[in-house]
Parts: sequence; structure tokens; C-alpha cells
Amino acid sequence: MIRQILGSARLIIQILLVVAAVILIYSWNPMNVFGGKAELKPTANMVSEIREIGEMITAEYYGEVLTSIDEVQIDFQKEPEIAQLAEATYDKIAEEIINLRNFHTLTLEQRQEIGDPEKKLKRRDRKKLLVDKVGKSNVLEKLKYLGDWEQTSRLVFFDEIMTYIYLKQKTKSDVITEPLSENRLRKTLENWHESEGDNSWNAESFTKDYFASKLSDRPRKEARKKLAMIGRGTVKAGFDFEGLQSHMYYLNEEVGELHIFGLAPKILNADINPWFIPEKGVPGFDLLTYNGKVDFKDSRKVKIYAVQKLKTNAIKAGIIEQAELNGGQTISRLINLLTEVQVKKVIFHHDELIDLTKEILEDRFISFEEASLFEYHIKAEIDKIDSLKLATEDRYNNRKLAETKWNTLVQMLKQLQTCEFESQSPLYNNYSTLWYSIREDGVIDKEEWLSINAQIGHKTTKQEQIEQLWVENDTLQLKSQFNEGLYYLFKDSIPIGQYIADTLPLAEWNEKIANDTMLSVKEITFLSEDTIAYQYFDLDNERRQELLHRIGLEKFQPQDWQEWIANKESVQKITKADTIKVLKAHPSLFWVVNKNEPEQIFKINIPLENLTYPLLLGLQENKNGKTNLEIGNLIIFKSSNNYLKEIDNPNHSSDLSQDQLKTLETHLIKLYTEYNAYHNRDFLTKANRWFTSKMESKSGILDKFK
Repeated sequence: MIRQILGSARLIIQILLVVAAVILIYSWNPMNVFGGKAELKPTANMVSEIREIGEMITAEYYGEVLTSIDEVQIDFQKEPEIAQLAEATYDKIAEEIINLRNFHTLTLEQRQEIGDPEKKLKRRDRKKLLVDKVGKSNVLEKLKYLGDWEQTSRLVFFDEIMTYIYLKQKTKSDVITEPLSENRLRKTLENWHESEGDNSWNAESFTKDYFASKLSDRPRKEARKKLAMIGRGTVKAGFDFEGLQSHMYYLNEEVGELHIFGLAPKILNADINPWFIPEKGVPGFDLLTYNGKVDFKDSRKVKIYAVQKLKTNAIKAGIIEQAELNGGQTISRLINLLTEVQVKKVIFHHDELIDLTKEILEDRFISFEEASLFEYHIKAEIDKIDSLKLATEDRYNNRKLAETKWNTLVQMLKQLQTCEFESQSPLYNNYSTLWYSIREDGVIDKEEWLSINAQIGHKTTKQEQIEQLWVENDTLQLKSQFNEGLYYLFKDSIPIGQYIADTLPLAEWNEKIANDTMLSVKEITFLSEDTIAYQYFDLDNERRQELLHRIGLEKFQPQDWQEWIANKESVQKITKADTIKVLKAHPSLFWVVNKNEPEQIFKINIPLENLTYPLLLGLQENKNGKTNLEIGNLIIFKSSNNYLKEIDNPNHSSDLSQDQLKTLETHLIKLYTEYNAYHNRDFLTKANRWFTSKMESKSGILDKFK
């Protein structure tokens, strides 16, 4: 009874000490943690104040547009996009024609060897596809056999472009109306093939013909409609401060410069009101012409299109540029009002890196091309940051600007690492492009092997900087990401070796590729009519074992790790292990025994594959897999039918190195140690952690003890 009273008294004293400490600190109020006089400094508070503004209009455009029902039906606003797509399609068709032309510059023997190396074509087909000259009767067949014509002919605007080329070849002024018949298509392609340096194509001319054809192709009912309006309205541009963060700006108080990153003006509103100037009776819309064929829906479509056209005109007139100029002046005045600092100039930093990040985040998917471009810009941005740090003039402010740029990079990477990358299972990380480029060609060549080793050995300063950007100071997470990539290369049995240059007579070359179905070659070149130069892939099986020994066995995700540590059920210690005979297999748990303490066993309620790679340990969920493995002083069990017997004679056979097993042992010990430390905290430690977190947030303390 006395012991309980003393224990309660100790607890009460501890609580009183914490409360007293809180009251004391609140009374002292160091650094105005709990607030003070109403004074706004150029810190995150300033950002909050500006963010609350929401949208700020800094430029307006007043304009007048003429819009008709014809424009709505055809949508002339898409002219730049159509011209771009048409240009791309034309280039692809031209590429197919050029490839066919180049093929027929080869000798007959070369054409036959390249086009039919295994002699599978029938005599008639071989003559038509490889021997005969290009003509109307075989041009389509040659294109389909030698190139990628099937896909090319399905490209957007293919039919329209071929009709356009046909009309130009015939010097006809007709507009595009319908796809060419096969006979005309063949003749057009034949002429195109024969006329090198064809100059009949013009994207602007094609676009005009395309729109003319669309007008003529309209149904009679739509073509008979007549409706034209004049629209008068306003377009407003400015800034949306909702996404503004503290890392997006740097305030150089010494010279009065505010540098803003990732914030650009945009169109905020475009509108044509019923009355443009009500007091003068000037309407927003004037009806120029119409007939009885149009209805309310047609009128609404014309009005909507007029607003779109007004917006386009405003952008062409430079409303975005004007909004930025005026915005800089407005923001400087705003900062001057909110803070004690006089801002003389606002500088907006627009770069491809920020724009690319915003573009990627729109669809939450990162392609290899986007990632490669992004990582290229990262290296360039780090060079800029280093230059600012090394600047001898205005060192303090240049370093502050470098810090802001760095923080912006960190925030962008945090956002991008939540996006999917190609078809790979891990989300985008530091090694995604490396693994993708290796897997694309299905082999690990010498250069790629050196790239892998470069991630393990001594690293340059820039490499260390880039790694710090990705994971800040969490090197274990970085290593885990690298391990995962290596694991999948090993698991998928990606061949390792190098490409070796060689030459062969044409006859031996044909025999070689016919007999060796696993042959991997590249850069095939005809040195002469009967000699082939090429590079073949020389497999190095010993490197596979080296690849295995480069894989670290520990998996680590900070968020998952913290959840395991905090969860009381993650680790269960059974002290009377001698009473247990059977360890039941379960996909969500495994067992660990320390050989130095065989009287107790740990039940880890975490799937083993979340902490390591059971495949590499031989602990798979199948009949051939081992049920236990000795790892240093630890024994991992997936299951056991006779635990007491197997603990005295554990399995220790493994293809893994001792260093690999040692890192896994350390990883598991780290899990238990942190788990144990977390759940054995005393009251004062818990209270101190709570108190520290509240101090860091600078909020909630008064409400808690009010």
C-alpha cells in the first residue's frame, strides 16, 4: 500500500514539474515563441499573409473580337496545334520514303541479304520486294515490308497530307476533300520516291487547305447556318498566391531585392458581359448577321468561342508580360506595408526546371524522357548554386540566394518522388533512370557495369550533393533504393558482359545469325559487298556472382519503419521458448532467435519481404525453400516443425557473403533496439518529447494547460 502511495506521489511530482516548466517558459517567452506585439517580419508569417490574398490581378486587356458560327464549327484556334502535328506526320512519311530510296542504292546482293537473310521469301515475293525497281505496282508492298508503314499510315492527318501532296504534284488548286484511292496513293508515293528534294510541302498552306476542306465537308444543315457577332470584353491576368511557400522566395534586405521562384502570372479571368459599358449603352455583344437556321445553342457556342478568342488575343498582346511587370511593383509595395523592410525590386525566376516539375505533377506520371531532362537541369542548377556560394562579391546575400534555390530543389524532388515512373514498381527515386536504361536493352554492358560500380565506390562532390537532394541525410533509404534496383536486375537474370567488335565474311555472318538464336549484336555495317562489321555481346557469367554480392540485404522506408517502431504488436518476446515446439508459417510474420540467448524467441509481426529479400536468403514460400537461416548470432525462422531441434543445428548454407549477412543482422538488431527504446521510455522522456514537439510547432501549449 505504501509502495503504491509513493509511486503515485512520484507521478504527481513529475506532472507538477512539467506544468511548472511550461508556466515558467511561457512567462519568460523566449524569442516571442508565444507571440508578442503585432509585428510582421519577413518570414513564414509574411508568406501566410500573402497567401491569404488569394488571387491578385495585375494586368487587364480590353478587346473586341469578330466571331462566326463557321469558326466555332471548325475551331480555327487549333491552327498551331494542327500545323505541328501535320509537320510531324509529314516528316515520318518522308523518312519512310528516304529509307526506301536508300535501300535501293544498295547492290542487288546486299538488298537480298538484308531483306531476306534466311531465304524464306518465295521467289515471286523476293523479286517484287527486293529485286524490282520501285514502281506504282510495288511501292506500297515495299514500304510495308522494309519499314514501319502500317503504323505510319495510321498517324493523324496521314490521309489529308497524302491528298495534299497529290494535289500539289498535279498542280491542282482543289482543297482536300477525301482520302486518295489506292491507285492515286500508289502513284503519289511513286512520284515522291522519284523526286528527290520534294518541295511541295508547306505546313501553313496545308493548314489553310485543311480548314477549307472542313468547311466544305460540313453537313448541309450546318453549312446553311449564318451567325456572326462582335464581342467586347476583358481579360484579367495576375498571380495566384495559394501555392506560395516559404522556400519559394529570398529577401535580400541589404539591397532591397525580393527573389521569387516558381510563381508566374497567368490568366485569371476572361469574360464578355452583356453590357460592356452599361452607362454608355455599349453592349458586350453586337449581332452582325444571322438567319433562321441558328438557335440558342448556336448563339451560346459563338459567345463561348468569342471569349476564347479574346483570351488568345490578350496573350498575343503581351498581357502575361505586363502582369509580371506590374506584379513586381505591386508585390514590393505590399511587402513594404507588411514588413519593416523596403523592397525596391522584385525578381521572378522562371526556369525550365520549375515549369517541367509543374508539368509532370499534372498527370502524376514521369516518363524516362521527362526524368532525364529533369535530372539534367538538376545538375545545371547545382552548378548555379555552387557559383553563388563561391562568389566573392556580396557573399552573404549570394549564399542566401543559393540556400533558397537549394530548398526549392528539395521541395520539387519531394513532390516528384510521389509520382510513378514508367512501368517500374518503386516510385521515382535517384536510381530510376539508371535501372530503366539498363533494362531497356536487356543487357548490362561494360559501361553500365561501371555506372553501377560508380554508385558504390568513391563519389564526387556533385554526386554527394545530388544524393543529399533526394533523401536529405537519410543514407539508409538511399542505400535501400539502390539495393532494390540491383535485386531486380539479379532476379530477372539480366545478362552481364561487354560488346566486342568483330568482322565476318557475309556467308559466315548469315550462318552465324541463323544458328545462334541467342546472339545479341549491334552497330551492323557493310564494309564491302561481302564483309560485315558488327559488335556482339560477350557474356560474363562470373559477374553474376559479383552482382549478387553487391546487393545490400536491408530494406528501409522511413515511414514504415517508424510505424513498426511505434506499434506495440510489431515485436513480441517469448521468454519461455523451451515450451514451443512448432513455429507456424505465416506470410505476415517471421521468428528470430539470438544464439547467445536461446531461452527466448522474438516473433516479428512484419512480413519478411518488407525488411529484406527472402529469395536471396533461400526462405521462399515453397517446398524447395529453406525454413531457417543462420545470420551471425541470429537465426531467422519462417517456420519450424521442431524448433528445439533445429535451433541446435540451424541452416548456414548461403551464396551470400559474410558482409551481406552482417548488414542484415545489424538491420534486425537496429529494429529491435529502436522498438525497445521507444516502448521503455519513462514518463519524463515522453513528456519531454511531447513538450519539444509543441515548442517546435509554437502552438497548442496554452490550449493544453489553459
